[in-house]
Amino acid sequence: MKSRQSGYEYAVRSYVLIATLAASLVGLTCAQAAQAPKVVTLQANGKTLVVRKGAELQLRLTERYRWTVPRVRGTAVRLTRIAFFRDPGYLAWSVAARARGKAVVTAVGYSRSTEQGCDPGPCSPHLFRVTFVVR
Repeated sequence: MKSRQSGYEYAVRSYVLIATLAASLVGLTCAQAAQAPKVVTLQANGKTLVVRKGAELQLRLTERYRWTVPRVRGTAVRLTRIAFFRDPGYLAWSVAARARGKAVVTAVGYSRSTEQGCDPGPCSPHLFRVTFVVR
């Protein structure tokens, strides 16, 4: 009778260990992707943001750089340029989460030209990339 109980206890401990490991792996996966803020800025560079389907966000890029038009790889989000009557000091795009999946938004910013020119590197590119995961 004792051997049955120890075998049962061993099985329960094994299941608890497996469940704990599985829960910790789920926690690690969720920790890497942050919930998306309403306004996405350069601080989100290199991050993965989780967005609900149907959500509307705003992507803002500072005018300290001359930006290429942001490119979207994937069909989960759609970018629409926002035109302002008065210059707010940044460029903005509306980000619509339209389908479940993943989309990567990239843009390249170049420093504004100065009297010194581009040597040794004030005109070097500033890369911006953010990944949206739509659920």
